[in-house]
Amino acid sequence: MSAATGEGLEGVVARSRAMRELLPLVERLAETRSPVLVEGESGTGKDLIAHWLHYSGSRRTGPFIKVHCPSIPGELLESELFGHERGAFTDARQAKAGKIEMAAGGTLYFDQIHDLSPAMQGKLLRVVEERRFERVGGTRTIDVDVRFVASSSVDLTEAVRNGRFREDLFHRLNVVPLRLPPLRNRREDISPLAELFLGRERDRGSTKASHFAAETADLLRGYLWPGNVRELRAVVERAALLTPSGEVAPAALPAHVLEQPATLWAGRDRRPTLKDVELAYIRYVLEAVKGNQTRAAGVLGISRKALWEKRRRYGIG
Repeated sequence: MSAATGEGLEGVVARSRAMRELLPLVERLAETRSPVLVEGESGTGKDLIAHWLHYSGSRRTGPFIKVHCPSIPGELLESELFGHERGAFTDARQAKAGKIEMAAGGTLYFDQIHDLSPAMQGKLLRVVEERRFERVGGTRTIDVDVRFVASSSVDLTEAVRNGRFREDLFHRLNVVPLRLPPLRNRREDISPLAELFLGRERDRGSTKASHFAAETADLLRGYLWPGNVRELRAVVERAALLTPSGEVAPAALPAHVLEQPATLWAGRDRRPTLKDVELAYIRYVLEAVKGNQTRAAGVLGISRKALWEKRRRYGIG
């Protein structure tokens, strides 16, 4: 199943059971005004779901305003969100509407909301609860009709436990949670996604390649994809550039995709033990995610503490 709605919204592939169960919930939520929290690893498509929530619902004719929290310096974020009145601070020569006002009648999307400071989380809580705020340096309360969507690649439940995210804001945003599965848990979607991305490259004139060779498709389905859908798209784009026409051969894939985990113990004079397999796989995952402990633990399905203990046990530096 695939869907495409809204301005520039790209296809959503859902052959896997996990995605087929998720998308009907997204469709129901699109018609509501309730806040939505979209969680998932980096590259799983959280932005795409946020767009779909907006462009598939009753607010599709209103604005869709995105706030990428990590990219806005903390000292500028309050003015960026709430706007300011003339003279509120140095260089505030005229009043300015913030992104909350700009999103009136539509959707305000906080990408990577875990990056907000505790102080900003507290100020945002009131807006989410009451749909009202004041500009920086102002006294007039402004009512606003806006739908809030937030995303995070960090487990906010753990962030709440560790005191890095406000519990009250978490519960207000987490009315109906959406958890996007990593690509390794939706392998039925890998081939149709790869074909979709290859088709886009043909449309752009990057290649005339028509399909993937059977061995290439097997390698794509067997790879771990620590970067999820975003990494798959980059790999297909590279393969398309290296394949002017015909079928995409394995040689067009990067080395890290060609070298599947099973090859790590190939050629041994004995069958690998469970320890061999686990050690090789942990090393493979750590290399694939460039040593990022949080992402490696997520891929392995264990806690960071458990990963640390396994590294200590196996002597993995």
